[in-house]
Amino acid sequence: MRPKEFNRNSVLEKCIILFWKEGFTTTGIEKIVEHTGVNRYSLYQEFGNKDGILLASFELYQERNIPFDLLTSTSLVNDSLFRFYSSFFHPSTESNYPVGCYISTLAMELREKDAMKEYFNNFQIILKSKFDDFLELVPGIDQSDAKTISENLTFYYSTSIAMYVIFPIEETEKYLRNNLKIITKCLDK
Repeated sequence: MRPKEFNRNSVLEKCIILFWKEGFTTTGIEKIVEHTGVNRYSLYQEFGNKDGILLASFELYQERNIPFDLLTSTSLVNDSLFRFYSSFFHPSTESNYPVGCYISTLAMELREKDAMKEYFNNFQIILKSKFDDFLELVPGIDQSDAKTISENLTFYYSTSIAMYVIFPIEETEKYLRNNLKIITKCLDK
């Protein structure tokens, strides 16, 4: 058996950019081969099929780019939440990524595919769990309030990504701050 001649994560990074910019359904395997420099056989051997490449790319993107570490300062809840949400609107100088969230962008395109529905549902569960963990650290928060806030923050994640597409960044950030204040209003009691 020949040794693998490519770096899995490097291939996935290239696929992330390709799927993000051109869409998943319109990107054929030949375009992936061309863009990554890895032959079809090797791609199928590593990932199984095109959906396997996509799922692996989501996992890598989530691991490297969803800034859950910004959900830390419980004394400044809204500031932490604002930093978390607004991080998706400021492109990284370290990547060639478009602005926004890869997962949310492709969720809109692929919402009817069963494998993707399962992944997106699992991502929402992970996201809610991260918000739950963050809110558990907030002193004096009522459990029912925390549950409601966490559910709303999870839903708001997808909504906030869509706002960037519609509004200029300054306006989006204004809406973010205002909406986060509304979602967390019960913390002001």
